[in-house]
Amino acid sequence: LVLSGATAGALQAGKVSRKAKRHRHTRWRGSSAEWKQHQDLNWHQKVEELAGRGFSLDALLQFYKGLGKDYMEHYDDTRSTTCDVVRGAIIPLSRERQCAHSEVLMHGACVRPAVMVTHGWGNLFRDLVAAILADALNEVEINMIACMLGADFQQLEAWVRAAKVGNRSYWVCAFCVNQHAGICGGNPHNATDAVNGDPYSLCNCGLPKAFNDTEPVLNGNGPSIPCEMNKFDDMMHLLSAQNKHFAQVIAVDASFVLFSRAWCVAEIALAHRVGMQQSLKIRSCQQLDEHEQELKQLHIEHMEASRPEDKEDILKKIPDPAQFNEDLQRLLFDDLVPAWKHMDVAGQLDRVGHIVRWQAVLLSV
Repeated sequence: LVLSGATAGALQAGKVSRKAKRHRHTRWRGSSAEWKQHQDLNWHQKVEELAGRGFSLDALLQFYKGLGKDYMEHYDDTRSTTCDVVRGAIIPLSRERQCAHSEVLMHGACVRPAVMVTHGWGNLFRDLVAAILADALNEVEINMIACMLGADFQQLEAWVRAAKVGNRSYWVCAFCVNQHAGICGGNPHNATDAVNGDPYSLCNCGLPKAFNDTEPVLNGNGPSIPCEMNKFDDMMHLLSAQNKHFAQVIAVDASFVLFSRAWCVAEIALAHRVGMQQSLKIRSCQQLDEHEQELKQLHIEHMEASRPEDKEDILKKIPDPAQFNEDLQRLLFDDLVPAWKHMDVAGQLDRVGHIVRWQAVLLSV
């Protein structure tokens, strides 16, 4: 039997995939062995608190179902961004308890997430949810799922039940950070809602805010201890050290703006360093091809953050930006992009079943 070029290529990709897994596991063993609790007890307690704020896929779908009906009545799945949903739904719905909305979704239960989702707040919220669904349902592209969120939500729910993935747990900063201890009371850039054009409403919950310069700080002039936004790297390291299957989903927006955001790229680099499983979720292969040259021009020094001081804090953690940029290119074009583009034989056969499923959906619309 002579293998076709496609099959031979798939077998070669399978070898590359297995090699990448071995390298990842080596990184994980080294990283988990070196992990230790932060010497400041209050800092570590906040890290542990953040690490217990996961939420289930079922809870996320229940939240999504209420958008445009039970709350945030102007929600438009083709226009509303994650930032819009944070301001228009997540903050108002968690105001009474003054807590992270994941705690509302999970009724206060401590939930260790299986997956951390790296995303941009300027992305469509629908596409963020589609990326999470794509992870749970083992899809590589999100286009059809994103369409079904508006056109056939019940079918998606049925697939989640059939796949028995409703309890799969996730960590998304929009839900899992307590916005009432951070951004809820301010809108310094006078940002507006993408649908109605109104400036974001401010929350008057009264909870004290904690940013990276809020006292008390480490060692007299270090980062803020009560702040939640400066502990993502410690939380990721903790969760990875405790669970070798802890994974990262990278929810890429249609314009690939995520890769220009300093926080997002720093999370991607850290997840790779500690040996987390990583996967890209994008609209389509065509969009990846369209933006590939942009990805090759990435430099951490040119990336943006909502607050200039946040970018400064990120750069302080990178002693050699040139080496970081070189490592980032290897991560993107030796690991993440090839893993997305190429699947081994078993993966390609599985993909055939997915294509049949989507063709059936198209015929039923």
